[in-house]
Amino acid sequence: MSLTSEVFLVREDGGIDILIGEADGRPDGTDLAGPESWRTKVWGSRAIRRIGARFLPALVSVHNGDVVAPDEIPAFLREIALVRANLTRLVAETRTPDRTVEYHSHHISSRLDAIAASARYAQRIGGGLLIW
Repeated sequence: MSLTSEVFLVREDGGIDILIGEADGRPDGTDLAGPESWRTKVWGSRAIRRIGARFLPALVSVHNGDVVAPDEIPAFLREIALVRANLTRLVAETRTPDRTVEYHSHHISSRLDAIAASARYAQRIGGGLLIW
């Protein structure tokens, strides 16, 4: 299984509508957030917490998947930039022996690109982001 980032809009009653199909509007692949194991091994790792991330570590204990509310998108994008600035450290602390440094770095970087693209799309339409 894989983690995906889903864009949602908040309804007047406080509920959410997850955008799917044609309503989503994102290019294919921009919803990929990494393998399910990354919930704890990368995004929820001690290494990412030491970097100062707060949104991504929340994936460890997903209740309803609500990770980033619409008004939190700017802070989430800053967090992605922080993680990217500390990518070498994150890779070194989360890499498994079956992955090269280069492969793990590329994989994390490409997932950060996809998550950031989803967050920017959510921001443009006034939505939030679920990662589950």
